[in-house]
Amino acid sequence: MQTPPSSTAQVHFSSDVRNMDNWARRTGIPLTTAEALGTTYARAHKWLLSLKAQLIQHHGWQDTEPADTRMLFTVEAPSPWRSPNGLPLSPKLRLQLPTHATSFFSPERRVQWQMVFHSDIFATQRLIVQPITDILNLIQCLLTGVVSLVYEEQLPQGTYTTTRGLPSVQWITNNQAALLEIFGHAHFKQLWKAANDRTTSFKVDFEQKRR
Repeated sequence: MQTPPSSTAQVHFSSDVRNMDNWARRTGIPLTTAEALGTTYARAHKWLLSLKAQLIQHHGWQDTEPADTRMLFTVEAPSPWRSPNGLPLSPKLRLQLPTHATSFFSPERRVQWQMVFHSDIFATQRLIVQPITDILNLIQCLLTGVVSLVYEEQLPQGTYTTTRGLPSVQWITNNQAALLEIFGHAHFKQLWKAANDRTTSFKVDFEQKRR
């Protein structure tokens, strides 16, 4: 590809626990303790590492050296976008995920995770590289509210902002076995129910245009 495709929605990262609490009340999935979130995230390591392996085996990504022990993995790939002369149009893509879920909420690491989730990886590559889509969707299930898809529509009367906090119910159904292994039956049923209802998996905000 010569130039990146356009995306209607942008990925937004938030380390604000109040945002997670808002989504917990919206979806009906209770917000648990940091320890419980960490345990669930640890159960997802196996799946996340398999998605990393797919990126390496099928999509041209590579492990970085030396490895950072604080990270579950760090992988890089050349920019897929090229000028007519064949020169890269952007720096290398760099995807990291932490070993521990608490890293997402560390004030010292907030900018680091914004740089990951607000990058071209999740702006465009998630549209064409399935393992990246799966990573985003899985994190939405694990830590609902930390990463969301945001679409803004400018209208004469003001701005409508639609935010999606969970992946599609089709994705959850297609990955039922892996999600059951991570969450168990009760939590999986809550996830499926919330994702199947647009009033809980989406929220819409309106900001009136100032005159």
